[in-house]
Amino acid sequence: MPLTGRYIGSELSVVERELTFNDNYANVGFVKYDTRDGDYFFLNPSPFLKTFKNEIYHVSEHPPPENQFVEVNVIDEKTVILPRTARKSISVKEVDSWKLFDPTPLAQRRKILDYEEIIEYFTYPLTGEDEVVEEIAGCSSLFAFSSPPIEDDIGGIKSAIFGKNYQWDLFRKPLKVIPDDFRKTSSDYYYYISKLERNLRKTEGEVNLAIFQPEKLVSDIPIYFEGVKERKHLKDYYSLLDQESGVITAYMLDSLLLKPQYTSKVEAMMHDAVYELREEYYSSGQRPYHQNVGDALPKLASSYARLRASPDIEPPDAKYATDLWFSMFRKAEKITSNPAKVSDLFQITGDARKVYYKLYDIFGADYWIPIIEAVEVTAMVPEDVEISIDALVEKGYCVRKEGHIMLLEPFK
Repeated sequence: MPLTGRYIGSELSVVERELTFNDNYANVGFVKYDTRDGDYFFLNPSPFLKTFKNEIYHVSEHPPPENQFVEVNVIDEKTVILPRTARKSISVKEVDSWKLFDPTPLAQRRKILDYEEIIEYFTYPLTGEDEVVEEIAGCSSLFAFSSPPIEDDIGGIKSAIFGKNYQWDLFRKPLKVIPDDFRKTSSDYYYYISKLERNLRKTEGEVNLAIFQPEKLVSDIPIYFEGVKERKHLKDYYSLLDQESGVITAYMLDSLLLKPQYTSKVEAMMHDAVYELREEYYSSGQRPYHQNVGDALPKLASSYARLRASPDIEPPDAKYATDLWFSMFRKAEKITSNPAKVSDLFQITGDARKVYYKLYDIFGADYWIPIIEAVEVTAMVPEDVEISIDALVEKGYCVRKEGHIMLLEPFK
């Protein structure tokens, strides 16, 4: 079902229900312009659903920003006849002021299901050792709930899937909770799940890629289907799963509105964890895939916070992401017969190497450097500095947060 075709209560997210049916939010919504200048606009209940209300808003000057949640102050309302149209008439609400509205408190409200039940849902096609099944389901859940962008990079989770063909099919089954609308490249939340790698040119939003046995993909986490088989169910059980998948989709739509933030305590945990991940990855003699070293754990922890409907990334989120990655990597590294040499531990070249050493000489490691200062110190154009930072992050020699980067020691 397309997202715009939903109308049953259980199919709607909490934010969508509240903004549609609760009079306290009668003039709150997600702005979509009807005219190019924004003088006329609709307030939708979410980015994923058009309003059910037969109304439009008008402001004489300073329209609210499009694609943002706002609350407007209505000073007048009138009905306008629309000849030769399906609507026939529409209510026009005159607005004299508006303010931004934060949907976070609504998006994090307790849902019909809790996050552990969602992880449990992703176990339904699998049978095997409980711990193995739970880990695979956890990885699938993190993929489904995506991750907001870190700094200016795109968001999303990239997963390298390893296993047999039938296990690839088992991975895909519960991912029907991801709406078809999100499988279009035009979506701000894009999901590509395939055996074929492709070049994507999306530079904004969240891009989630799950590729079966990839050769080029730089992955945030591998998902290895070790020792699991298909679990059979009665026909009636699949009917219940269909109902549950709709509820999980609604939960997911609320979670995607959350942009979880780090506390200083978690930031220090993630900093140490990136060092551990880098050492584990580069000291391995066998690497069956390419790893995003610097950004992976922050992304995975952010996705887990979303899964818990939390606006904050807390220590349990960092621990869950770190433990899951280490467990999956140690399983995945067993499957290759082509060991990689440890001599490529610090394979950064050209501008990336120059940026690293120039900044390291001045600031050292483990210090947050404003990106503006990094551009000034290196005397390079900002675009080249950003490309170099991307390369350093991928290799695990740099981490980033809004407006800042931190170099990591070459060896630790």
